[in-house]
Amino acid sequence: MRDAAAGPRVSVAVMYHPDRADRIPRLAEACRPLRPVPVPDPDPGSFPSPLRTAKRAWQAYDPAATHHLVLQDDVLPVPGFAGHLLAAVDARPDDVLALYTHWNSPYNSYAVRQAAAAGAAWARLVPGEWAPAQGLLLPVKLAADLAGYLAAVPDEVRDDDTVIELFLREHDRCVLATVPHLLDHDETGSVAGNDAHGVRRATVFLPGAELRPERWRAAPPADKGAVMRAAGASGWDFSVTFAFSTCFVGFLRPAGGECVRHPFGRWSDWCGVLGLTRQEVLGGPDRPAAPVLDPAAVAESRAAVELRAAAYLLGLDAGRTGHPDPAPTGHPDGGSTGHSDAGGPDAGALTGPLRRAAVAGWVGSGLLPADHAALTPAGRDVLIDLGVAALERGLAAGRRRGTAPPSSWYEAADAAPDGAAPDGAGPDLADLVRALAGREAAVFQRTTCHPPPLDVVVETCPACGAGAGAGAAYLRTVEFGETRAGPSHGAHPSGGAWLRMLGCEALPVHALTMIADLRERRPLLTGEFVTRAAFLAGQGFRLDRLDPADALHAVDAAESRSDPRAGAVGGVPIRVLPVCTGPNPWAAGTAGGVAGAGPLGPHANGPGWTEITRAYTAHRDRLVADRLTELTQAGPAAGERLDARRLARPW
Repeated sequence: MRDAAAGPRVSVAVMYHPDRADRIPRLAEACRPLRPVPVPDPDPGSFPSPLRTAKRAWQAYDPAATHHLVLQDDVLPVPGFAGHLLAAVDARPDDVLALYTHWNSPYNSYAVRQAAAAGAAWARLVPGEWAPAQGLLLPVKLAADLAGYLAAVPDEVRDDDTVIELFLREHDRCVLATVPHLLDHDETGSVAGNDAHGVRRATVFLPGAELRPERWRAAPPADKGAVMRAAGASGWDFSVTFAFSTCFVGFLRPAGGECVRHPFGRWSDWCGVLGLTRQEVLGGPDRPAAPVLDPAAVAESRAAVELRAAAYLLGLDAGRTGHPDPAPTGHPDGGSTGHSDAGGPDAGALTGPLRRAAVAGWVGSGLLPADHAALTPAGRDVLIDLGVAALERGLAAGRRRGTAPPSSWYEAADAAPDGAAPDGAGPDLADLVRALAGREAAVFQRTTCHPPPLDVVVETCPACGAGAGAGAAYLRTVEFGETRAGPSHGAHPSGGAWLRMLGCEALPVHALTMIADLRERRPLLTGEFVTRAAFLAGQGFRLDRLDPADALHAVDAAESRSDPRAGAVGGVPIRVLPVCTGPNPWAAGTAGGVAGAGPLGPHANGPGWTEITRAYTAHRDRLVADRLTELTQAGPAAGERLDARRLARPW
């Protein structure tokens, strides 16, 4: 049993590859007065396997210690690392502590950013995502149990972070991450085969910050993963990420077996599920935005628009945590409301730097390569300033909302009534709109882990002339799987399945997820998937003069025949994708920016279509919100969620 008066006693192991043995002295010096034990890869000439070395590193705990910490050889500790670590462990002696999270991890980086935006000292990490094994500390008894657990797993499993996460989930142990992090990651190449993950840095890192010991005694302000824990939660939650110069929103619910890399959807497609409008998120009307960042006009770029959306949603989420803002923000709507205990007595001094670091990490990790290459140091500062201002605006809005969970926001919004008909439309047209919206809501539930490459036939749009060039520029930025632009003018790739779209269209992520899900479950699937707009163009419809009744009837009839079990049309199985598509910002003559997605494509915006689109999106978003609530409430009972028999092990 730990002697509280004596404080924690931490044993440290450093797992390393012999080719990087020169790093050990530097790490040992950074850890003083702690004495790390170097643990080399026992078979460095074999296939890469961090798990192989992690087994030995977790076995290297000192039985006389109270806690055991395992570090990897490519971490960079903050100055005064040992003192900060011991103070944090002394404040949370019974918890599993992470000293680092990867700055673009799907859920954990957002949980850390949410805590940073609130000025908090701790972030509860989300179960189901890999454990941040770069620097992880466990109470020594739990570390010994983990060592035994890892020993039974074959080295071929490779990923220690996945196995550790499963161990912690089976034991229903919550991981707390320090905010700011006590470790960063260097930028050298990976010996574990992870170079494809890009530059790996800490989510929120302030190496020069003064962190008083009392800071770590503050309680975490929120729990992003509550809905996935044994105790469960009353409603679903959401997460935000910024990648490919785009803001994405993901929804957290107790969906067993969903891949942690399941893609998020674009915020502009799904903000309605949160009871938000695009104008509310952006703080003004939608405007066209340049698809590629111009160093002379950073604020007008698509990347800036998307970063502002991500930062606003982050602030809105952090503002509802129930912890008042610990320091004035300088924003006219975001003044100080009192002192917060979320980050301890030093929270006020750290709040500004933490928020800026949270946004700066998105700028560093989330831009498209072309945008990143065009960004100057001054432009980077402009982007970060825009993000921080949007975050503060979101914080003020979140505080006005109160502590209601996101699952209740749709009900509170001034949304169109469920099933509302377009103005002037008869019951037949209203039924068509609801039918098409219902199919898109069902597509939202599809999930996939390993999407196969997808060939895409880009056809020239008869309405605006956008063709293969614009389509190829867009497809190079697609944020899910591998898409390969194929020939146009009606030619089809040989064999397999492919997608046909117009050069002026941008696909929602869930369209690609639907295709990938079908192809994963049916590897021999052949034939064509086609967007609604491309289908109508192929049927001779004038896209810029669509009659709502005729177009909706035609698409509804085609989608009714698009079940995978349906027969061929013209000798080729054709499946119409039941999704809205928006304007491709690389296509001349289209609206650009984030506005313009319509039930039948970016050109369905003439007379009568505004109300149809409003009714369509309201019904679709209502169905998705209700389905998320249904999944949350009908999930496994609390006592069953972490039954080991329900957890699929990867070995």
